[in-house]
Amino acid sequence: MKVAIVHDDLVQWGGAERVLEGLCKIFPEAPIYTSVYDESNKELQKRFGQKKIVTSFLQNIPGWKFLYKILLPLYPISFEQFNFDDFDLVISHTTRFAKAILTKPGTKHICYCHTPPRFLWHFSGEKSFGLLEPLLSKLRLYDTISSRRVDLFLAGSQNARKRIKKIYRVDSEVIYPFVDLDRFRNIKSFDGGYFLVVSRLNKYKKVDIAIKACNKLDAPLKIIGTGPEMNSLKKQSSKNRVEFMGNVDDETVVKVMSGCRTLLICGEEDFGLTSLEAQALGKPVVAASIGGARETVIDEKSGLFFEPQQVDNLIAALKRLQSVKIKPMDCRKQADRFSFEQFKQAFQHALTKV
Repeated sequence: MKVAIVHDDLVQWGGAERVLEGLCKIFPEAPIYTSVYDESNKELQKRFGQKKIVTSFLQNIPGWKFLYKILLPLYPISFEQFNFDDFDLVISHTTRFAKAILTKPGTKHICYCHTPPRFLWHFSGEKSFGLLEPLLSKLRLYDTISSRRVDLFLAGSQNARKRIKKIYRVDSEVIYPFVDLDRFRNIKSFDGGYFLVVSRLNKYKKVDIAIKACNKLDAPLKIIGTGPEMNSLKKQSSKNRVEFMGNVDDETVVKVMSGCRTLLICGEEDFGLTSLEAQALGKPVVAASIGGARETVIDEKSGLFFEPQQVDNLIAALKRLQSVKIKPMDCRKQADRFSFEQFKQAFQHALTKV
């Protein structure tokens, strides 16, 4: 069986790319088709440099890295240009437009979807994009139509499954992403006295709630990640208590996470791979009681929930954490449920349906 994998874009190393790497292990001979590929990214080179990577015409546009948002209307078209006539199975792996591919009747198309596009369907909390709304309205129509090209939807979480049902009117099977448990073997954890956020600094991640809570508690907070909200968040921070670490390598993430008191998740996650990484180190997670965190954290056993998403509620949860006896062993057991082997078996079983 000839298999191809389609991924939205290869421009950063994150949770979606970890899952892509897992798919490549299941299908080692499958080439990767993607809109654009940043070959200067060392982590991507390390993970995918030996793979055959086919990019779209967008790769040839000078300065595409800086025109990313301007080129948005062209991304769906870029996936339609690929030819999959020589393949028996195509797996699109997406949060945006990779499912827009065209296949002949004899080629099966499985879409592993972590979420329908957040910015199109306002899952990130935006009510309107002003002058861009007419364009986004057309892209929503296109997104709905292109979803009918999929033979089988696989959802990355129950949260994603609900969104797929609501937007595309189709059922899907849930296959949870996996944690690379080997990254956390033989790592000694300790209480360094600080709280931790590992997140892209977008508005919908609500990192400001964590900052304001730690300011009020006069508690140290480390933040790993960058994004458009960084400057705004820095202005809200107590300079001597909040440390912005930016983007760091995997080794540093594990080192910093192993010393945190707890991981904080204040936004709605599609799934929440970072929460499982923290639990793999025996760390509890304090998360907003919404979205994918409800599927990765066991309340009062591997972490605590707070609701609604407000500063005082997070503070109350952090204070309650001191009295709730959460065992590191229980956190690790929860993470062990999301192993690569379980992911692989579930994915291979799904193939029998097509």
